[in-house]
Amino acid sequence: MARGRSSLMLAMVATLSVCQAGCSKHSASVSGNVTLDGKPLATGVVNFTPAATGASAYANIGADGRYALQTGAEAGLEPGAYKVTVAANATADQAAAMGIKVGRDGIMPLLTPPRYADVSTTPLVVDVKAGRQEIDLALEADKRGKK
Repeated sequence: MARGRSSLMLAMVATLSVCQAGCSKHSASVSGNVTLDGKPLATGVVNFTPAATGASAYANIGADGRYALQTGAEAGLEPGAYKVTVAANATADQAAAMGIKVGRDGIMPLLTPPRYADVSTTPLVVDVKAGRQEIDLALEADKRGKK
């Protein structure tokens, strides 16, 4: 009987170890590329806000333009419809190249059009399915007179 218990305990420990390495509470995993006028953004934040109820997911944009969502401290998110916001501030070099002076507050100007940073104006809406998926976010700069 002791041998049966130790085998059961060993099996439970092995299952927990595998789950801790690769299990997440969220059944969807989303990553992708973020571009502005076809060029990868090297900074910024992506946020997926549920159209109904639930937790938002977010990611920092990497230097290569890639992002991978997480909800709180957990990787992934729940399936469903989401409004997507993206905000990226210019670096000091980018601001100088654009001829923009940085204000006294030190906050760099947005590289991305303001409509993408506001959940009420963003045109980006996605339907997240269970499992892993790539969702690329292609942003376009404001055209003259358009917000």
